[in-house]
Amino acid sequence: MEAFFRKKAAFLLLTVCLAGLIGSVAYLVLSSESLTGLNNLAPMSKATSPTKVAKQSRGCMLTQHGFEGGVVFPRWSNKAYGSNDTNWVQELPQMKTQTAACWVEMPVLFQQTSLTSTDVAPGKNTPTLSSFTSGIHYARAQGLHVFVTMLVTIPTGIEHWAGQIKFTTAAQEQQWFTNYWQTIQPYVAAAQQAGVEQLALGTEEQWLQDHAPASLWNTLISKIHHVFSGTLTYDVNWTALKENPPAWLHNPLLKVIGVSAYAPILTTSKRVDPQQMPALWSKDVQSLLDQFSTKLGAPIIISEIGYRSTADAFYNPWLTKSSAATDLQEQQGACAAVLVNALSDSHILGSFFWAWDGSGKLNLKNSLAASALHQYYQPLSAPV
Repeated sequence: MEAFFRKKAAFLLLTVCLAGLIGSVAYLVLSSESLTGLNNLAPMSKATSPTKVAKQSRGCMLTQHGFEGGVVFPRWSNKAYGSNDTNWVQELPQMKTQTAACWVEMPVLFQQTSLTSTDVAPGKNTPTLSSFTSGIHYARAQGLHVFVTMLVTIPTGIEHWAGQIKFTTAAQEQQWFTNYWQTIQPYVAAAQQAGVEQLALGTEEQWLQDHAPASLWNTLISKIHHVFSGTLTYDVNWTALKENPPAWLHNPLLKVIGVSAYAPILTTSKRVDPQQMPALWSKDVQSLLDQFSTKLGAPIIISEIGYRSTADAFYNPWLTKSSAATDLQEQQGACAAVLVNALSDSHILGSFFWAWDGSGKLNLKNSLAASALHQYYQPLSAPV
């Protein structure tokens, strides 16, 4: 994610053919609902098999497996996740089929004018509340659990990463938190009413998480908790793993802590034998995650992780572009290495791979890496 904000990557909306009536017809019905949850869903269209939907629900929504096997499906526009977001409508069922993921992560992107401004607000890449709500309903109709993450970017200038947001006075810090809560509160309420199970109250705001008073963070957590009854988390960047967690991360209302786990494994751009990848990932990434979890005294989830489909997948993995040759086996091996280790690690309760689509060489759509996820996620979706 840091590279996304630093490079201000342009995400292209792909024009695709109509993939069938199952997702889109059901979605058009769902998108007309108000924020009243799923209790009053309209009847299924004739093109949709009620039996098939019921099986999907048994496989994911009602599974008792604890590991959160997920994929991130980021959308960046005012219509993101809504009935007019063609990619979301058509590809969410594909994502579930190709990866066997039971969770989908839905990032919501807000903005502010500069790294030192306090004017947090929705922007041109923020979904409207109606689109956001419709997207949650649609994901749940597919039998998926939903994890919503709150992000902030600076759309102009050189630096775009929220980790660089910083202030020089306590008054500015107070104002930022006040504005931030006012901005995200409607989305938190919508998430609650639409049935979201997990929500990250912030993502990679590294300077603020380290320097803003714990009282500001704890107050924000308390306000969100009074609106949202699901699992609350906050997502730290991998650069925080070697530091001691700030006191507010021990807040008991945070049931799990997320990590954007793009820690570099190689110092030079080169290919790695896929058979060697699990051991390398364990040594250079898993060890940091386990140590951080121990410091927290709480479990973690890998809230973001991804690898390029290039011959240097383990080199600066947060970058979406590389001049190295395309290598689908490297991406497949890297993703498998994560799950070989994480699924048996008691410190790690889930993994969310960035990203299904719209993220350059990190894309999972129609990839060998998607089949690797399917291999490890499929047993998690079986009812027990």
